[in-house]
Amino acid sequence: MDEPNIRFTAAEKTAILNFVSNGGGLFMISDHTVSDRNNDGWDSPDIWNDLMNNNGTVTNPFGFTVDLTNITQLTSNVLTGNSTNPILHGSQGNVTQLDFHNGATLTLNPAANATVQGLIWKTGVTQNNSNLMSASSTYGTGRVYVVTDSSPIDDGTGASGNTLFNGWTTYSHIPLFMNASLWLAKLQ
Repeated sequence: MDEPNIRFTAAEKTAILNFVSNGGGLFMISDHTVSDRNNDGWDSPDIWNDLMNNNGTVTNPFGFTVDLTNITQLTSNVLTGNSTNPILHGSQGNVTQLDFHNGATLTLNPAANATVQGLIWKTGVTQNNSNLMSASSTYGTGRVYVVTDSSPIDDGTGASGNTLFNGWTTYSHIPLFMNASLWLAKLQ
């Protein structure tokens, strides 16, 4: 789900959690704070956090929250010490960099979900539970991958007149998002 702009209904929240819990793969794309495209008072970080904290089932089921931040940077701060991670070192290649053009950060909460794993952090920060740009987790028998900017996935084919950042073919974005998609589909 790419940068949702309308708050999920209670039924939609239940459907999302049930889908993942029962073995589905959820590719979550957020954007930065103050990215309310339809001016309804809800931007994608708020909508994802609302799913995490107001779903009527479990608080923070995936073990992370989207911070209300807005960053632009190129980072090479990719998870170290895990050369077998299928998202970072999968069949589509190795991930070495991620480029943001106005995205948010993540904070992990392993107490809420012990499977949450940081994958890529902001430049110059310690690899811990904050300042992340990408992460993964499992929930039930399903899998979740999150990235907090839509620009790296943008292939430049959006609506005419919009400012786009064709990030798909730059740095190691293709291996990152293809590996994540294959991991979500349980194909690696």
